[in-house]
Amino acid sequence: MKRLAPWIVGLGAISYGIPASLFKLAGRAGVQNGPLLFWSFFSSAVILTLIHVSRGRRLNAQNTSWRQVLLVMAAGTASGFTNTFYILALRLIPVAVAAVMLMQSVWLSVLLGAVIKHRWPSRRQLLSIILVLAGTVLAADLLPITTALSGWGLLFSFLAAVAYAGTLQFTASLGNNLEPLTKTWLLCVGALGLIVVAWGPQLINVPFSLVAVKWGLLTACFSMILPLACYSRFMPLVPLGVGPILSSLELPASIVVAFLLLGERVSWLQLVGVVVIIGAVIFANRPGHRA
Repeated sequence: MKRLAPWIVGLGAISYGIPASLFKLAGRAGVQNGPLLFWSFFSSAVILTLIHVSRGRRLNAQNTSWRQVLLVMAAGTASGFTNTFYILALRLIPVAVAAVMLMQSVWLSVLLGAVIKHRWPSRRQLLSIILVLAGTVLAADLLPITTALSGWGLLFSFLAAVAYAGTLQFTASLGNNLEPLTKTWLLCVGALGLIVVAWGPQLINVPFSLVAVKWGLLTACFSMILPLACYSRFMPLVPLGVGPILSSLELPASIVVAFLLLGERVSWLQLVGVVVIIGAVIFANRPGHRA
């Protein structure tokens, strides 16, 4: 299972790269951010609740406590914060700049993991992080910056990175005695609670729309169910510092999906950045290093 873990975590990261294009397509269809996020998280919670109930694995049969259940649900709010801050940032700054800021979650997550586990990453992991950040700048086609940037936009995107770093660490360190699907279900319920609170006013004022439900259900598969299931089961099995590096595959995935679904232009510098990021991931997961 440990040999398979980096691949599955990478799959979860790639899944996280898909919703950005789906959000943009939903916006073109007239769906507002609040209902889109609500139906995405609500669909995830409903689907995972049905799976949990049908499997008949009660919480009290999984060697857990209500304190741990509440902690996992509270950890799920990190995913809700990530989506909320990121959408707010996209209103104020270009997607490329927001993507670069979001990828600060790589070093933030490594730092958070080192503080939690009292163990610093290796030199190879630190070099991989540097390569990821350099590749991110190229892949996002950030340079040169020719327009003024909103300070609030930069702040919101950095807060999204902090929340995403929390998601990576919480899925690796909390509730590991729970079944992966049960843990994912609790994370989704916690995230849904945050979305309802954060976007409540807009949800009340915007009329019900089947289009919003459709796009919410579609994005739920890639923004919550698949990635959280991958992270919950396999993130605890990858070495310290490697999980955040694997999460950087989100950016190359978002570029490829945007090219395929939205027809966005991809420059040769962006391709170089994608190659650098993938190379950094491979470098961090060389068999000798994992051993």
